[in-house]
Amino acid sequence: MKTNDSDEITVRQIRAYLRDHPTFLDENPDILETMIVHHETDGAISLVDRQLSVLRDRNNEISLQLESLVEVAQENEFMFDKTRQLILNLLEAKDLAALIDSLYKSFSSDFGIEFYNLLLFGDDSLKDLCQAKVSSIEDVNMSLKSIMNAEYSVCGSFSKEELDALFMENSQPIKSAATAVIRNPQHIGILSLGNSDARFYQSDMGTLFLDYIAEVLGRLLSHHLPS
Repeated sequence: MKTNDSDEITVRQIRAYLRDHPTFLDENPDILETMIVHHETDGAISLVDRQLSVLRDRNNEISLQLESLVEVAQENEFMFDKTRQLILNLLEAKDLAALIDSLYKSFSSDFGIEFYNLLLFGDDSLKDLCQAKVSSIEDVNMSLKSIMNAEYSVCGSFSKEELDALFMENSQPIKSAATAVIRNPQHIGILSLGNSDARFYQSDMGTLFLDYIAEVLGRLLSHHLPS
């Protein structure tokens, strides 16, 4: 009898608690998911309906997560294929002009990048060798100090002074950008991608492929730039 009385008290306590806290199961759906309710008719049973609703919501959440993962995987596959082809084209370049021409064609045709610029550090003699923009490293250090000191690519919004230094005469329509310093190991230049949408390049976006392209450019440019 003592055991039965104890069980009965426990059941009463549970019933009383649930009556006094009608939102308990809403606030603890994980408990609801483990409950088994037997019913013999098709009549409306709120607990069963609620349990099914929780399971449907959980399934929808998982489906959305899977769709997001698939989209990311597809985007990464696209970026990998385009980056791979770009690197192969850069490796085939015979001189500095051909290398930069391949880079720009790929950015425009394959990646669909709205604005792009390769800024090389050096004197005016470089301007006769290729279509890249040229500036002295001293001038760049003054206006782009934070970018020059960054270990990895920097994305987001930039000041007008920074955009002018990165894109020069093409800076006016650019509202967001992604930049990568090219080194090997000394500073060689800055690769910049721009967009007229202020939200296109954001500070928390991944930069793996841009970092990789900048690293490859650092190796290749060292062989093509005049010593």
